[in-house]
Order: sequence, then structure tokens, then C-alpha cells
Amino acid sequence: MDITLKQLQIFQAVVVAGSITKASRRVGLSQPSISQQLGKLEEKLGAQLIQRNRTGVISLTPSGEYWFKFSEEMLRRLDQAVSEHERRFVDNAVTLRMGVPPTLRGPFIAAAARFASTAPGFAKFELRFALTSGELVEQLRLHQLNCVIVNEDAIADDRSSFAVSELFVEPVCWAVPKTISTAEIEQALTPGNAPRPLEGALRSYVEIDTNVPLRSKSEEWYRHHLPAATPSYSAMTYAAAIDLVAAGLATTHCPLSLLPGLPDAVSHQVRYFILHGLSRRVVLAMPKHLMTLPTYAGIFNKIVAYARDEYRHGNLLERTEELPRPGRVIEMPRRA
Repeated sequence: MDITLKQLQIFQAVVVAGSITKASRRVGLSQPSISQQLGKLEEKLGAQLIQRNRTGVISLTPSGEYWFKFSEEMLRRLDQAVSEHERRFVDNAVTLRMGVPPTLRGPFIAAAARFASTAPGFAKFELRFALTSGELVEQLRLHQLNCVIVNEDAIADDRSSFAVSELFVEPVCWAVPKTISTAEIEQALTPGNAPRPLEGALRSYVEIDTNVPLRSKSEEWYRHHLPAATPSYSAMTYAAAIDLVAAGLATTHCPLSLLPGLPDAVSHQVRYFILHGLSRRVVLAMPKHLMTLPTYAGIFNKIVAYARDEYRHGNLLERTEELPRPGRVIEMPRRA
């Protein structure tokens, strides 16, 4: 039966992404090309593999379930064979294809690159960004990446397929336009019998893309602390949300690691408050078969050790305060 590896890769990408539209962006092919390859695969098999609803979201038929599991296992074993080939015959050539969310830049990424570059057989360090942790996990499953730093919630369903280790628990900030005074913030957060009318930017907040795991926790915080505020704005990234805050339009939430990477022109317009009890767990993930290779395992363990022994949010906080920006990170006012 003339089934190609490319067809199985495209089929897997469509299933993992959830739609042909999203898979098109992941694999770099047009939607008609993907549909054509899927059609050829279904023709060869004599069975329908996927069903699409009116919005383009796909679901698997029983035959599709069978072939998805088969293709995932086959592609995983092929990836293992390539790694083993490199280990045996290409002088331990090491290429680390790391994916990280756009919030995590600076010293942490530099440290990961340094660990890779000093490993025996180092060939190349590739760094890729994605809008969400979910997209990075998809690329890891599709073998486009071999190491990712993501929100723990994004990889919860795939932990059995990868080596996963916690790096740190990251605090989340509440970003408020600098034009809002401390007195206004304290008044807005003061609990009462009924939601109080809010003024200015406090009336609105920026909700983050639905694929971001932190979104549900963020919405819960607003319901509890600022029930009168409405999600008048939406953004795909934390950085874009902060732009709206800097314009004086709303408030939003963002991870602490975002702060050092913001332009000064934006940071000059924003204040940041640490939200105790609201955080995200950040983990490092790598295919399990790579952990059997000493070089990859060594890089993995060095990154984990760096997060445990050297990377401190306190240091990040101090670095942020040393930057030429008036925004400051302070503790949330205690609720009565």
C-alpha cells in the first residue's frame, strides 16, 4: 500500500492542531495541499479518517483513531532511530531545538544555550517562540522541537510521553495604568455588599487568548476582586495586553518574567502588583528517548539545576527595579 511518511505526518499534525487551518500554520503547507494529502491517504486506506464540522474543527472516526495511534507511535520510533543514528554514526552531533513562550527571555535562555554549546558533540542550538504553551507542546509532539519550557497545565495530558521536570513557580502580576492612583486601587479592591462602580481603566480588563492556561484563574480573580470590571478587550499575548494597559484602557494579568522584556516606553506607563496565590508552574519537557542519551540528559539536568540554584524571581525583581523605568512591583493591599 503506497502510504507516504509525509501523509502520516500531515495527518498527525491535523489531529494534534485540531483543524486544517491550524495545521497549515504548523507544517508550512497551504490548506488545499493538506486536504489533498489527507484525501489521498483516505483513498489509499479506503476509509474516512476525520470528520469536520461547520467551523472546521475535526474529530476522528474509529479508523482515524487507529491510524492516529499508529502514526504517532511510528513517528516517535523514527525520531528515536534518527537520534540513535546520530549517536552512533554522526559523532554524537547534538542539535537542541528549544521552544519557549515569548515571556521567557534574557538570562534563562542564554543559560540554556550555553549548556547546549558546551555539551560534547554540540552542533546547533535552535530557539523558537510560540504564542502559547499549547502550541509548543504541539510542536514537541510533532517532533519539530525536542525541548520545551511551558506552563505545566499545557503538558498535563502528555506527561507519560515526555520527561518533565518543574523549573519554578512563577508569580503573576496585576498590571495597572500608572495614571491610576494607589488610593483608587485600594478603594476598588475594598470588599463591599455590592460591586462598586469603577472609574477609568479599572472598569475594564484584557482577557488573554483562550489557549493560555492562566486565563481561567485570571477570570476568577477578577470575579472575586473586581466583579464590576468587564473583559472589554482581548489579546493573544501578554505583551499585547500590556500595550493596552499602557494606553490607559484597562488592567490585565501577566507573568513576572515578562517585565524585563518590555520596552521602556511601555513600562513607564504601567505599575505591577504581585498577586499572592496566583501563579503558574513552569516545566521543562523533553522526549523520554533523548534522556537515554547522556549529552541530552546532561543538558536537561543542567537547565533544571540552573532553575533551582541560580534563577531567582527575587533577582529578576531586583533587575527590574534597576532598569530605567518608574514601574514598580509591590505587594497587593491586604483584604480585610
